[in-house]
Amino acid sequence: MYRRKIAFLLMKVSGAGSPGALRGRVSCGHWVSVAGLQGWVRALLDQGITSFRCPRCPDTPWLWQELCKLGLFSDEDQAMLEAQILAQEGARGSYRQCPRCQHLIQHLDPGTLRTPCLPCSQQAGELYCFCWGCRTDWKDPLPQGKSCSNPQCPLQAVLYDTLEIQAPGSSVHGCPSLRACPECYTLVSHTGLGCPLVECPECWTEFCYRCLRDHLGEDADETEWEHDEDEDLDYNNSWEASCSIAGRQELNRSP
Repeated sequence: MYRRKIAFLLMKVSGAGSPGALRGRVSCGHWVSVAGLQGWVRALLDQGITSFRCPRCPDTPWLWQELCKLGLFSDEDQAMLEAQILAQEGARGSYRQCPRCQHLIQHLDPGTLRTPCLPCSQQAGELYCFCWGCRTDWKDPLPQGKSCSNPQCPLQAVLYDTLEIQAPGSSVHGCPSLRACPECYTLVSHTGLGCPLVECPECWTEFCYRCLRDHLGEDADETEWEHDEDEDLDYNNSWEASCSIAGRQELNRSP
């Protein structure tokens, strides 16, 4: 089912230490104290460390979904810790949210886009995979297929992974650094200067880089774009009232 064997056992054990303490066996075969593992994971995350390895065989990684399967955290705690993981610089390169269950999945095999979700697979009783790039259900019937069969996959992956613009005072502060033209999907960027209106270099469509709407269409109010050229504006505050920032674009149709 998986290239990597994933085994989980939970049991009450008696002996030295806390009687009846809950212990679990992780994928490398070692037994660990669930309570001790909870504190260890939290301590690593507090240090900004988002990769986990067995202390007894450090060459063996423990995937996040494996640790969660041990029942270490409540749903609320897991959501909080996953937000903490995604806030760490560089973590987004090795973690994705499953498009079906929204749980955080650590990449199993960096050499392929085909990504199994352990919680969804166990709930469905069969292997469920999604594409690491475009985050859609994996449809290639071949077990080692290198394509998810989504023609928009490369473009969608770029839109998901692009960084946010960090330019306080700019009209596009907090927007993704790349947008796709709403009409032809050509990638467009913003200089960070002036108003959020941009023009697609391919089809010449004009749209708002913040909310992605056509502010100059038939129903648009052009007065919201008019400002005195000599006026010193805080564009971020000025445009915040007129349009909100749209999230990452999801390309679900052919242009």
